[in-house]
Amino acid sequence: MGVDERASQRITTELEYGRADEPVTKADLQAALDAKGTELLERIEKVETTLLREFRKWAVSFESRFRANEVLIGGFNERLVSLEERVSDIEGRKDA
Repeated sequence: MGVDERASQRITTELEYGRADEPVTKADLQAALDAKGTELLERIEKVETTLLREFRKWAVSFESRFRANEVLIGGFNERLVSLEERVSDIEGRKDA
């Protein structure tokens, strides 16, 4: 545990339990703020990483489903073209 972390822990303990063996100095407060700021940045970075990782998983599965749907739609389009040709042939015979 570094000096800043010890100061932060001491100040936190003193503030939580209302006891102080010695007065808290401005340097102690700054050290505590710096330690908490660093801790906060680390936690934010961890959350960002987790969110990006989970979003990536979702994107990969979504892309897979999207491609499967494209194949399915392609098959429907082929069937539709075939049906349109058959209807045109039937209508052509009807007119003749």
